[in-house]
Amino acid sequence: MRNIYYDVEGDNLSVTFVEVERQPHTGIELNDNIVLYFNPETEQPIKLLLLSYRRLVEASRKAPLPLDGLNNVPETVRNTVLRMVQRKPVAGFLQVMTEGAAMMPTSRLPQMLTSTALKAVA
Repeated sequence: MRNIYYDVEGDNLSVTFVEVERQPHTGIELNDNIVLYFNPETEQPIKLLLLSYRRLVEASRKAPLPLDGLNNVPETVRNTVLRMVQRKPVAGFLQVMTEGAAMMPTSRLPQMLTSTALKAVA
């Protein structure tokens, strides 16, 4: 992993896995507040962006977050993204659950990034 940055004012958490320099990349909105950037040729994650991070963590404690953005992409892209988010390094930040092919994937955010940890990376 290259970098974790937490913007206190915007409450956004940005996790950069690899630098984007000179490589193709695209972004997929997993939901309104979670965006995954990846290289479509290598299927390697580049960056994970969590908007309104604290709100996401609170909502995740109550119920899994629907990754409904995957409903709007072609099945091949959906399957590629699901493979990516279910393995390291992305799996360290999103705990994705799928139950049956027809069910919408959901995620819980792990509690590893506490308020104290966020202040340390801010």
